[in-house]
Amino acid sequence: MDVLKITVFISLILAIAGLVLFVSRVKQGDLEHGDRLSLLPLEEDEHLDNDDNCEPETNGS
Repeated sequence: MDVLKITVFISLILAIAGLVLFVSRVKQGDLEHGDRLSLLPLEEDEHLDNDDNCEPETNGS
């Protein structure tokens, strides 16, 4: 029975430590970094000038 008490005690300590670490990370905002990165563009978009194929071509007929 002593082993069961030690196992429960250690598991409670680990659970409490996990909750404390989780709460500290949420307060620091570390968990939002992935969301912010997913919204950023991968590379800069090439800006098209108004002269570059913005309007459909016509045959002139």
